[in-house]
Amino acid sequence: GTGDTIFALSSAPGRCGVAVIRASGPGSGAALRSLTGTPEPPPRVMALRRIQDPQTTETLDRGLVVWFPGPRSFTGEDCAELHVHGGPAVVSGVLRALGRLPGLRPAEPGEFTRRAFAHGKLDLTAAEGLRDLIGAETEAQRRQALRQMEGDLGRLYQRWSHALTQALAHLEAYIDFSEDDNVEEEVLTQGEPLLSPAVSRLCPHMRVTVRALLQELRGHLRDGRRGELLRGGVRAVIAGPPNVGKSSLLNLLCRRPAAIVSPMAGTTRDVLEVALDIGGYPLVLSDTAGLRQATDPVEREGVARARARLCQADLVLAVLDATLVPPTPVALEAALAALELPPGTPCVLVLNKADLLGGHGGSLSATGAQGPPTTLLSCGGSPSATGAQGQGPPATLLSCKTGEGLEALLELLTQQLAQLCGDPLLGSPSLTQSRHSRHLGACAAALERFGDLGDSRDLAVAAEQLRVARRELGRITGHVGAEDVLDIIFRDFCVGK
Repeated sequence: GTGDTIFALSSAPGRCGVAVIRASGPGSGAALRSLTGTPEPPPRVMALRRIQDPQTTETLDRGLVVWFPGPRSFTGEDCAELHVHGGPAVVSGVLRALGRLPGLRPAEPGEFTRRAFAHGKLDLTAAEGLRDLIGAETEAQRRQALRQMEGDLGRLYQRWSHALTQALAHLEAYIDFSEDDNVEEEVLTQGEPLLSPAVSRLCPHMRVTVRALLQELRGHLRDGRRGELLRGGVRAVIAGPPNVGKSSLLNLLCRRPAAIVSPMAGTTRDVLEVALDIGGYPLVLSDTAGLRQATDPVEREGVARARARLCQADLVLAVLDATLVPPTPVALEAALAALELPPGTPCVLVLNKADLLGGHGGSLSATGAQGPPTTLLSCGGSPSATGAQGQGPPATLLSCKTGEGLEALLELLTQQLAQLCGDPLLGSPSLTQSRHSRHLGACAAALERFGDLGDSRDLAVAAEQLRVARRELGRITGHVGAEDVLDIIFRDFCVGK
């Protein structure tokens, strides 16, 4: 329970220079006194102490300790931290000593953060941001997670919830007191019908608030999954005919021989996946079997898996052999059409084996020189060598053998990823979890039902729709009906967080 005092290693396990061991709960101060033999140091001030086993008085280490009396601590409870040398023997000795103290127990995964939530130190969106910050692997992921952890997303949803609360208060006041002389005349002001002749007499501010909120909420949901893509990584698939260098491109981008490369067509059978950091954005790149009418049953299964992965892709890297495709828009269009890529999926055209062109790439050579275009086009467009706006997907020349054109490709990919994920520091914060989308969708549906009601007998139903909408927002932040999502949120935390 929350009355227990919990402890855990809060830094990464394994041999390291410094390890941080954290305790939280009413027994934290006593535990710190027991292990140091001295009173707690001044709050939030590091102090050098000899750390000993309370039972044997054996010195375990000399380290820094910090005392955080509640509520001014991460969890809102009394907290203590011991910064000791990170050798496994030291850490296990200190943890063993803490475990022998009465009233202390090891923490469950995510229990420190759950206690911080329970004491109002952060809401669920901030807790999710903290988890994402711990797991962030790229610069853009770090920026988005830090912004969410600092409460930007929670404040946005709280503002919407507050607006709904005010609208609901107006509506309930009308329901309860519409025949009472105490209701001010402006509450009953005539206006454009919203729900019914009765509800249309509600103050104009309430009508405007609900409509504006629904419009803002719909815009928030139409963000192209930017936050989710940035959090989980953009799924990109390398696709193309056999033996055009798809596996070589994967190896070039991840800078290691991750995929088997062979001059024999159809070498790749299964889907190979690697996670990359491209310009600070996360890219989950998949190498797939060459797209052709295969006769071998194993290769046929590989092509089927490639097609299935393409249907799930957020971005396609279409690879063609630059020596086999004439540098004309018509020829490139025909070559891409033959791949039967899913329409509407953003696409980058990579023309490989540029080293075999002998410097005679024609209009294709201009592609790399001009740099990537500024618009993200879909595979269903009419491709061109230059990637001009409105003419097809952006294209670039590349030689996987010599590495020529790699910088241009990386620049092109970075621009495409920036358009898909957006800048996490600009504009309104993006939703980052599928559960956010689910609750926001339910909130929008309730507001739409609110606007569709047209009978004067629907006043109570209208109020209930506002309650439903507010409750769905509260489930995102944890301020309403949080119990059914708490375990989902905190189960992915590691111990000590």
